[in-house]
Amino acid sequence: MKIRILGSGGSFGSPLAWQRNGKIDINNRRNFRTRPSILVNVNGNNILIDTSPDLRQQLYDAKCTQINSVLFTHGHSDHTSGLPDMRAISLINDKIIPAFAPIEMQKEILSCYKYIFKGDKDYRPFMELNTVQNEFQINNIKIVSFKHNHGSIDALTYRFGNFAYSTDIKKFYKNDIDKLKNLDLWVVGLLRWDPHPSHAGFDEIMEFVNYLKPKKTIFTHMTALIDEKELLNLCPQNVIPGYDGLEISI
Repeated sequence: MKIRILGSGGSFGSPLAWQRNGKIDINNRRNFRTRPSILVNVNGNNILIDTSPDLRQQLYDAKCTQINSVLFTHGHSDHTSGLPDMRAISLINDKIIPAFAPIEMQKEILSCYKYIFKGDKDYRPFMELNTVQNEFQINNIKIVSFKHNHGSIDALTYRFGNFAYSTDIKKFYKNDIDKLKNLDLWVVGLLRWDPHPSHAGFDEIMEFVNYLKPKKTIFTHMTALIDEKELLNLCPQNVIPGYDGLEISI
């Protein structure tokens, strides 16, 4: 399995325009972050999680022209508004691409992007919308999902074997964190140092990490307030900030 972080930034990206850099070193290219998406390759299948507003450039940089399926974590626009860019992937491969989304976001996504899934006038549909289950398969690849809290809404964690992805997390429900034990890799959202109403802060995320003890943890969804080297210096050796284009095989 190979995981590529397509975008490691929060909803604004990093840095912001007009010298709104926070405290980051803008001479460090790893502090330049596009909006959050991730690509998981399993047995030759490319599974995209979320369609960021920067998706076209992210797929170009990854030299990726084939997506077998798309999974969505939740309906916020920094995770969905790159959906129209999937039309090119559909045309290149001459196929309708299946998408999987929680039932809670389907009405909204169909309202905004009806032509993508239902067609409209001269537009043929180029994606098919499916409902995420707690356990399901894509081309014999087993995927486990469960909800975690993201402030006023929920988002989904996805687990593929010993890899899991939990972006936009404030807290876990009940004993769901135990579903992430024995991981080789956990990619988890860290918006900023201090807690946010919809996101856990650094100390809270590290509590999760210290409880789960994954072999490796990579942070994503970081704002321009987080400097890559500063964060790296505060983390144990097996916990690192992610960056756009980072690839890891497990």
